[in-house]
Parts: sequence; C-alpha cells; structure tokens
Amino acid sequence: MFRRPPHALIRQRHSGGALLWLALLVCLASGGGYAWWRSVQASGAASGTDDAVLHTVERQDFSLQITERGEIQSAGGVEVKSAVKTQGATGNAILRIIPEGTQVEPGDFLVELDSSTLVSDRLLQQINVNTAEAAVIEAQNLYETAIIAQQEYVDGLFVQEKQTIESEIFVAEEDLSRAKEYVQYSKRLAAKGYVSELQLQADRFAVENAQKALDAAKTKLRVLEDFTKAKTVKQLESDAAITSAKWESLKNSYQLETDKLREIEDQIAKCVITAPAAGTVTYAHGEDQRGGGEEFVVEEGAVIRERQTIIRLPDISSMQVEVEVNESLIQYIRQGMPAAVKLVGGDGKVLRGRVARVNQYAEPTNWRRANVKDYKAFVAIEEPTAQLKTGMTASVTISAMFVPDSLVTPVQSIYAHGDKLYCFVKEGDQLAPHEVTVGPTNDRFFVVETGLEANDRVALNPRALVDQVALPEISSEQKQHAVDTGSDWRRLQEAPKPAAPASDASGDTTAAKQTAGGVAGQG
Repeated sequence: MFRRPPHALIRQRHSGGALLWLALLVCLASGGGYAWWRSVQASGAASGTDDAVLHTVERQDFSLQITERGEIQSAGGVEVKSAVKTQGATGNAILRIIPEGTQVEPGDFLVELDSSTLVSDRLLQQINVNTAEAAVIEAQNLYETAIIAQQEYVDGLFVQEKQTIESEIFVAEEDLSRAKEYVQYSKRLAAKGYVSELQLQADRFAVENAQKALDAAKTKLRVLEDFTKAKTVKQLESDAAITSAKWESLKNSYQLETDKLREIEDQIAKCVITAPAAGTVTYAHGEDQRGGGEEFVVEEGAVIRERQTIIRLPDISSMQVEVEVNESLIQYIRQGMPAAVKLVGGDGKVLRGRVARVNQYAEPTNWRRANVKDYKAFVAIEEPTAQLKTGMTASVTISAMFVPDSLVTPVQSIYAHGDKLYCFVKEGDQLAPHEVTVGPTNDRFFVVETGLEANDRVALNPRALVDQVALPEISSEQKQHAVDTGSDWRRLQEAPKPAAPASDASGDTTAAKQTAGGVAGQG
C-alpha cells in the first residue's frame, strides 16, 4: 500500500500530451498502474479546469494474497533422533556419522554416539548387581532356616520335651504309689513294735515328697503345652516373617540393580543408530536455542541432546513448504486455503499447494527479535516434481480471501474526514463528497460496501481537492479521531468465503497490513 506525498500531485492546467504523461507518472507513483491508465483511456482526458486525477469505479474479482518465503521439507519423512539419555548437562558427542546424501536401506548404519561413560557405568553396575545377588542368596537361606527351625520345634523339640516331662510324671506317679504302699506296710510293722515312730514319719514324708514331685511334673507339662510352645512358635514365626520380608526386599533391590544394568546396556546399544526406513540422509542442521541463536551443525564431535533430531530421511513423494508469517497476517490464514509455490532460482514453474496446518503458538525468539512474533504455516505441495529437494527455498503465495464481482476503488481515492471515509465523485463539472463504507483491502484496492456505484468517477488525489468539495464541519476532537477501516474487514473475515479459483492463486501481490495507510487524511 503506497501513500503519495502532497507535492506529487500535478495540477492539470495544461492541455495536450504533456498533461497525459504527467498524469500517467502520478498514477504509477501511487500504485494505480495499468488499471488507472485503462480508466483514463475510457473516460478521456480531464478538462483544463479540473484538477482531479479520475478513476472509473468498476466491479471485479477482489483477492487478498499473502506471499512469504520458506523452506521445502518432507511432510512424511522419518526423523532419526537420539534415544540416549543426556549424560551430565551437555549430551553425547557424535563419534561417527554417515555422509550426507547417502542412500540407505532399513538397518543400515547412520550414527555412533560416544558411549565411554556408559561403559564405565556398566562395570560399576555389574558389581552392584553381584553384591545384591549375594545378599538375596543369604536372605533366602536365613528364611529357609527359620522355616526349618519352626518345623523342628513343633514336630521335634516340643514333642521330645513333652515326652520327657510325661516320663517324669510317670516315674513320679510310680514313686508315689510305692511310697504309699510302704507307709501302709510301715504302719503294720509299727503296730507290732518292729518299726519305730521316727521311721514311720520318714515313710510318710517320702509319700509327700513323691506327691510334690508328681505335681511339679504335671505343672511343667501344662506350662510347656499352654505357654512355652505358643511363645516359642510365635518367636519362630516372627523370625520366619522377618527373614521373608528381608528376602523380598533384597530381591526387589536386586531386580532394580538388574534393570539398571539392562538399561545401561540398552543405552550402549542405542549409541549405534541404524536407519528405520529407506531414504536419503539429510543432516538436521538448525538453530540452537540454548546458544543464543547460534547455528547448530551436525558433524563428528557435535554434542547431541536426548530426543534431538540428528538425521532426516525425507519422503520425496510428500513435500511441503514451511513458512513463517508475521502475527499481523497469520490471523487471515486458514487450513485448506489454496496457495501457489514457486522455487526460488528455479525455472519459474508455479506448483499448486494448499495450507495443511497453521501453528497456534508463536515461534521462539531471541533477544534480538524479542518484539517480533512469527507463526509457522505449512503448505502441502499437491503436484510434486523431481526438482523438489529438501532445504530448497520457495516463494509461497496464499490466497487468503477471494470476493467475486466486488465493487472496488483504489486505496488512493479514500479520504478520511473525522471518523468517516469519503470519496470525491465527479458529478457534472463538480466534485461531490460521498461517504463510503469499505470492507477488506489489499495493497491496491478497497472493497466498497456502500456509497459508490459502478462507473462512478472518483478522484485519486483527494488531498489536493479538499478545498473544492463541501465536507461537513468537524470538531478539533474529531480531527484527531483515528479512522478504523479494519472493523468491516474483520467482520468479513468471520463470514464464510467462497474459494478462490486456481488461476487467482498464482498472483504475486503481497498483502499489506489492514490499516488505512493508503487512505488520505485531513491536513
């Protein structure tokens, strides 16, 4: 969108060919170009008393096109990433890498990363595994010993001790019976005077002693069965449970150590990367966001982070262009919009494309471009050719809007007066201000919604003609009021749009920001 300075206006007070050439130069400077020349040819040269450079309003197809440059890439290729966990704060260095451009098949060697640290870790971890295994074996033996000790007591020691006590009871009962019989015999002898009273007392004491021995043996058996057995069994069960828990714990520790060893071995194996699919090797060079915007180059010795892409194996049958669009224009791009793709430095052939995806988040920036927000859009190429190679630069023109049979007027013809827009229309020998409502705009035309009709002749130099038209009076406050020509534009954006024809998508007009930058304003 261009804006012509006031001094560029040429007063047409001379007739003949000089007037026509001067008017042509003015129109070319203001961006009217060939459209203005056609209108002048159709309407004829202006009269000598008219200072206006006129344009005939007509209906035509209106299109808004956004052109950006981007890089061609594969839409369906395979990215080969490092699956090795980052060692320390840097990563793993590349020891060997296949030359770029090599054609590979599935399973072919691609990259070898440095695994020296992992090899050292594996040796230490193997020692830890052996130590944990020995602890598991020891805990298992202790548990099995506790189980045997429990069975030994219940089925062996307890029975043995019970039998011993029962034997003591049997002996005590026999002694008591014998002592009782002896007392009866001693009584008969004492009655005949053969045994003294002292001897009889001793025999009676023997009976009491035998009775006490029998009671003690029975008490010992009851204590064994009711208390000693339960206590000992409980203690042995506790020992078995403790040793079992320790055994399970050590088995889990052993499993963890084994898994860690297996993981280290797996990481060592992943240091050698092979091709997951067939393709042509392309290094994944790019910008290293950690390095303040420095370029990252894939080469031997370069340090690779976990999950960082090292190599791409593009699928040349499915290609797309990745472009970055400024935030002022990304809002007008939608998935499915037609696009035209032209290779920079190619033969000029235009390829059909379509917007495949628009990112919803802005791209990361560095301190140099902190206030610039760009969004990525991906344009799928619908007619791939053998000329396409990943990394090539292409110019992409996206047809963001197409309004057929629209009434349009050049951006130079719009004059802002207060909070309203006007066009100066030729009516007879006079110019009349017509208040207009405009819709979308590109760098050349506004779509006129109200205020003009087809074949109206509008002035392209309204600033120079302000004193020749009768505009309504406005206050000082209104003079400072900015005219928002984008409200109708945004309203149209939200409405359904008819798709642009394929021929219109090949245009190379770059969309301007949707402001009144090309609208003339009051002085």
